[in-house]
Amino acid sequence: MSIPSDPRLRKLDTARWLAALAVVLLHCAAAPVSDAGGYGSSAWLAANIYDSAVRWCVPVFVMISGALLLAPERVEPLRRYYAKRAARICLPLVFWTAFYLAWSALQLRLDHDSAEPRQWLIKLADGTPYYHLWYLYMIVGLYLFAPFVREIYLRCGARRRLAWVAGIFCVAALDTLYRQAMNAGHGFFLTWFLPYLGYFVAGRMIFEGALRVPLPRTLLAASVGATALGVYGLSTAGALNLYFYEYFSLTVPVMSLAIFQLILNSRLPRMAVLAPLTFGVYLIHPVFIDIARRTGLFAGRVSDGWNVPLAAATVFALSAISTWLMQRSSFMRRVT
Repeated sequence: MSIPSDPRLRKLDTARWLAALAVVLLHCAAAPVSDAGGYGSSAWLAANIYDSAVRWCVPVFVMISGALLLAPERVEPLRRYYAKRAARICLPLVFWTAFYLAWSALQLRLDHDSAEPRQWLIKLADGTPYYHLWYLYMIVGLYLFAPFVREIYLRCGARRRLAWVAGIFCVAALDTLYRQAMNAGHGFFLTWFLPYLGYFVAGRMIFEGALRVPLPRTLLAASVGATALGVYGLSTAGALNLYFYEYFSLTVPVMSLAIFQLILNSRLPRMAVLAPLTFGVYLIHPVFIDIARRTGLFAGRVSDGWNVPLAAATVFALSAISTWLMQRSSFMRRVT
């Protein structure tokens, strides 16, 4: 693999593997932290901290896409652009949707349960055939409109870009508060990308140095702490309120912008071997989490806080190895 000449592009590889590891940790923490009956226990508190600390994972993936796709040199004919993006996202979307529908059916069978065909259709219409695949459905809309977003971006000055980012984040935050108050859904999946345009544009601006987050380490620590305290404070035993986990809560955008800037300015390793595997890690890791939960391999005692990072490290390693093996096949390389 050739090494990018621009050191900033190498830092995007660093951001990729860190975000993939963060996604795995987030999903490993999801089971204990979503257990309302365990609220307040040491295991729940530890999982809440882990979950809060990595809520930036998906926004960082979106900012990486923005940093690359909004580059002036990326201007190309629409036909070529859509052909590339279709090859990159459509085949994986179809393959992994089918895979996880089958995987869900298998798990129901193991539990001696079943689902009506209508339930499978609802999952497809909702863009959530499995809990993590919503990102692929969201990114379809983002890629679809990215050429037009880039056109607007290149025509705007720095102040207008900043105003654009701030405006989108404000609307997204209000939308998140509205859905929290009204218990409303997320709507049709092709509209999901709209609030993520804030991260998309901000990613390019931070990459260019046009947007600087002041005191990023302080803001990162403060926003992670506020997220953990917010979830704890709004929840009660038997009734969890996970508003502060939302990607457009009052705290997650702050931590996301701060950590992306810190990564670009850090000396963390590129891990060139891992970077091409991160998409596959994202796609396959729930399988290993499900297996671990079924076998009780990482259950530990309810007071143990170490089992979540141990599970995440193991699942990440198994997912990376599996992706590397799958990419030995030309077809699987196209879907991972």
